[in-house]
Amino acid sequence: MATVRPKLEALVLDAQEPALVSANLPRPGGVDPLGLRQLNFDLMDQVFPGINNVAEHIRPFTVVAWAWDRAARLAESQGLAQIKVSSLKDFVARVEVLFAWSQFLHNRDCGLPGRDVLAPLCREGSYRFGGQAWEIMKENRADSTALSAAINYGPALKAFGWIEADDTHSGAFRKGPQVDAALASLEEALGPFLDHPVFSSFGDVQAPAGLAEAIAGAWVLDQPTERERLAMRESLSGSKAPKSRKEAVELVISAHGFLGSASPVSSVRKAMCGAPEPFRPPERLVGVAQAWRVLQARQVFRLALESLLYWACTQLDSSPVTTRSLVHAFLEQAGGAINARAWLRPSHQEEMGPIHWLERLHLVLEGGVTDLNLCQTIRFAIAASLDDTAGRTGTEREDRLPLVRAVSEAQGWGDQPVLEFLTHVFDSWIFGQHVYWSVGRGLADARTQTRPILRLRVVMEETGWTRTPGALMSPPRATPDRLETMISLMREASLLETPPTQV
Repeated sequence: MATVRPKLEALVLDAQEPALVSANLPRPGGVDPLGLRQLNFDLMDQVFPGINNVAEHIRPFTVVAWAWDRAARLAESQGLAQIKVSSLKDFVARVEVLFAWSQFLHNRDCGLPGRDVLAPLCREGSYRFGGQAWEIMKENRADSTALSAAINYGPALKAFGWIEADDTHSGAFRKGPQVDAALASLEEALGPFLDHPVFSSFGDVQAPAGLAEAIAGAWVLDQPTERERLAMRESLSGSKAPKSRKEAVELVISAHGFLGSASPVSSVRKAMCGAPEPFRPPERLVGVAQAWRVLQARQVFRLALESLLYWACTQLDSSPVTTRSLVHAFLEQAGGAINARAWLRPSHQEEMGPIHWLERLHLVLEGGVTDLNLCQTIRFAIAASLDDTAGRTGTEREDRLPLVRAVSEAQGWGDQPVLEFLTHVFDSWIFGQHVYWSVGRGLADARTQTRPILRLRVVMEETGWTRTPGALMSPPRATPDRLETMISLMREASLLETPPTQV
């Protein structure tokens, strides 16, 4: 504020007459309206640590690790012991772009990030890795479409040990000790091209027309060598892999084997959760199977509460609505009971597991189910997730509404009228959580001077809740749970003979 106020005062002093000013309103946004989604990721890290939902192929691991190793060897061979880290990063970025560029020419829908960014290269056929345009491209890709970006392969590259921090060059990386053979196999495939300046020099380099197309077949995205497969098997379930990941890999293999190779990923996901599915894991895997089920129950709880906020927003218009009125409207559609305990008695408990409720919520939100309305589905999903968690302990953050706290509160309200319990749910679990996290993140945006985002969907007026002007809320969706990514890597690593079919 110290720098803003003098500017405002100067504007006032210089002003000669009233004038229109440009609008400076925050744009509506935010993807975590209740602050509950981080818990999903925390729980996923207890089952599939070190991976996200993007790193589904082995070859990008090899390409990035090889690029860092190639850059280090080039610097050494050229006597550049004090080479700038920026030069090493430039070389790696060049290799990443050339790889992605060549694969888009090979298969436009290959699944790598950055297809639109690299579309001009695919059209023009040549590119200069140097100058202002290249610097802008690198900067734009660094945190978004680069393979090494945190939202792509970056976390898994480090967690799986394919790259590690280079002690001699702060900010640079070097290959991990267990991937030598994998990188050697890629270098052999690239052999005919290694003398080209794009692979043999630093600085400004021209990739001529035809190079990307010529090299495409040498490092096809989904065709890892046996040495790459072996390295990934070691990363996923070898001696240095975390115990949780090794057991999770075993659980996937066991469930997949029980179901058969033609089973879809959704069936594997359900089987891993246990009842009501017939699959039972080996005794040594009971712990990771329970962790998987807790994760999915938390998914149900989070999605059900976000669905309740979404429904509440659809009930608000220009006139404020009290919490009591919202609760009455919700009960008219969801159905009542003699008290909160009876209202929360799980429906279809024996026939439905966590994944079934995730699927049902998704279908109802998308308008694909007509036998249950949204409010009924939210009711049953909340009840099922609370029942699934009863008796368990957890380490979830208190301000993110832990399931064990929700269970305790629900039990405390058990003998009270449903109207009173749901008033608490709306005021505390829904609106309280939403306002707390929206305001908190808004303040964090202000402190860091990032782009302001209007996260508040609702505000309290004197006579009730009303929707924030301009705020929109789309139907919520379940957070992907990394299973498809793991199955893809396991398939390519020959840990699964035949991949489950996709839904």
